[in-house]
Amino acid sequence: MHIGIDLGTTFCCVAFIDDNGVAKVIPNSDGEMTTPSIIWFDGKNAYVGKKAGELKSIPPFTRPPNFEFIKREMGKPVSIPSDLYSEGDPHAPIPAPYEIRGFRYGADGMSAIILRKLKKDAIRYLKKIKKIEESLEERDVQLDAIITVPAYFGDKERQMTWAAGYAAGLNVTGIINEPTAAALTYGFTIRENRQIMVFDLGGGTFDVTILKTGNICDVITSGGARDLGGIDWDEMIEQYIYSEFYRRTNRELPIEKSFEIQRKALQAKFDLSENEETIVTISTDERDIDIVLYRSTPEYEGVKRFARSDNKFYFEERSKDLLSLCRAISEKTLKQAGEKFERELTWGEIDEILLAGGSCRMPMIPKMLEELTGKKIKRRIEGFSYDTAIAIGAALYGQQKGRVKDVLSHSIGVKYVHDERHLIDHLIKKDTHLPVRAERRYIGGPNVVLEVYEGESVHPDECIRRGKIPLNDIDGHVTVIMELDEHNVLKVIADYPPHRAEKKFEGEEIDDKRLKELREKVQSIVINV
Repeated sequence: MHIGIDLGTTFCCVAFIDDNGVAKVIPNSDGEMTTPSIIWFDGKNAYVGKKAGELKSIPPFTRPPNFEFIKREMGKPVSIPSDLYSEGDPHAPIPAPYEIRGFRYGADGMSAIILRKLKKDAIRYLKKIKKIEESLEERDVQLDAIITVPAYFGDKERQMTWAAGYAAGLNVTGIINEPTAAALTYGFTIRENRQIMVFDLGGGTFDVTILKTGNICDVITSGGARDLGGIDWDEMIEQYIYSEFYRRTNRELPIEKSFEIQRKALQAKFDLSENEETIVTISTDERDIDIVLYRSTPEYEGVKRFARSDNKFYFEERSKDLLSLCRAISEKTLKQAGEKFERELTWGEIDEILLAGGSCRMPMIPKMLEELTGKKIKRRIEGFSYDTAIAIGAALYGQQKGRVKDVLSHSIGVKYVHDERHLIDHLIKKDTHLPVRAERRYIGGPNVVLEVYEGESVHPDECIRRGKIPLNDIDGHVTVIMELDEHNVLKVIADYPPHRAEKKFEGEEIDDKRLKELREKVQSIVINV
C-alpha cells in the first residue's frame, strides 16, 4: 500500500489510489482534507495540526514552544559540520537545531513528527475502509510513501526529506517535485499533449516549472524561491495591524495578542480574496479597534490613485514588491527553458498556465500572470484543487513513475585550481534529465581532496559545499564519476587505480548513527489527536 504526501510549509495533505485506480484524499482525524503544519511539542508529547494551532493561543510563558514553517529550514544542519567548514568560516551554513530537552531534532526531525501524524491518520482511515487489518499497530504497518518537495530543493534538502520519512516510520520510495505532481494531477484530467507552466505559490515556498504533459510528463526547467509564499502576505497584513493599532492608541499590542493577530491576518487574506474589503477587530479592555483593509486601490474617474499618507491598507498595492519577485522568477524560468531549446521561448509557446498552491487564490496572482503572459488564466479547473492536487499527484506518481522525466534542480561540480584561482567545474548542469551519469579526468597530486559543490556559479563561495572525499597522495590522473538517480540523489566516485573512493552524498547530518537516534526519538513521541 502506498500513499502520496504533500509535506507543505503551512498545510499538508495525504492521498492514496483506491481499488478502481482513482486518487483520493485521506481526511485527517478532524475530518479535514488538509492538516496545518504546526507542532506543539514538549519533548515527550506532540500535537500536530489544528489542535497545535489552538494551543498557540495559550500565553507564551505558560506553554511549551510551538513550531511552524519548518520546511523553510530544510537542508540546514543541526550544527556546522566541522569536516566541511573551519571555525568562523563566513560561508558555513546557519544551523537549525530545533533543540528540545537536550536533543537536536533538526528540520528533518520536526518534519518527521508531522509525517508521523499524517501516517497515523492514513492508517486510521485505511483501516476504516478495510485496506489495513484493524488489529495492526502503527509500528507494524508498512506504508510506502512518495513525498513532494519544491522543485528548487537540492540534494541535501531531498535527503533530509527522505530522512524525515524514514524517522516517521515510512518507507519512502520516491521524492517528486511539487509542480510535477500538480502537473500529473492536471494531466490526468485532460490527457492531452501540452506545454504548460506550473505556477506553484504555496504557504511558504514558490516554484515555477515548465514541462510537457501527455503520455509523458517531461520537465524542461524549474525556478523558485525558498522564502516566498503566502506567509509573506500574512506578515504584511500583521505589520499593518500592529502599526495601525499603535497609531490609534499610542501603545503596543500586548504579546499575548500575537497569535490572535496572526490568525486574524490569515483570515483577512482569505476575506480579501473573496471581497473588496474586510474589517479586523482588535478587542482591548477599553474599547474595540476596527481596522478596515481594502483589496485594491479605489478608482477616480477610471484612474487608480494611491497615497500612503492616507494610512489606508490597499492589499494589491502593498503587494507590488512580492508580485514583482514572482513575475521576475517566472520570466527567468521562461528564459531558462529557451536556453535549453537553444532559442528564445515566448509566452505564446506556453499552451497553458496552471496554478497550484493555496496562495494562488489571491486574485492578484492570476491577474499578474495575465498581464505578464497575455493569456487567460483559469481560476477553477474541474477535478483540480489548489489544496489537494500535489498530494494526489504524488499518489499517482507511485503508480506512474515511468510517465515522469524530471530534471536536476541545481548543477553539480567539483572544485579545481586554474591559474591559482579556485573554480567550480560543473560535471552535470541544472535541468539535465534524470537519471544521469557523467565522468571527467583530472590531474592528481599530493594532499588532494575532492570537494563537491552544488550551484550555478563557477566561484566556490557562491555555491553550496556538499562534501569531500580525501584522496591518497595520487600520482597521475583521477577519474571523477557522478551519478544521480531519478530522485536527485547524488553518488560520487573517485577512481584512481588501484584505489576507488565512493560516497553517497546524503548531507552532513544524515549518517547511520544519527538516523537511528532520530528514528528512535521520533518513534518514542506520543502523537496526540
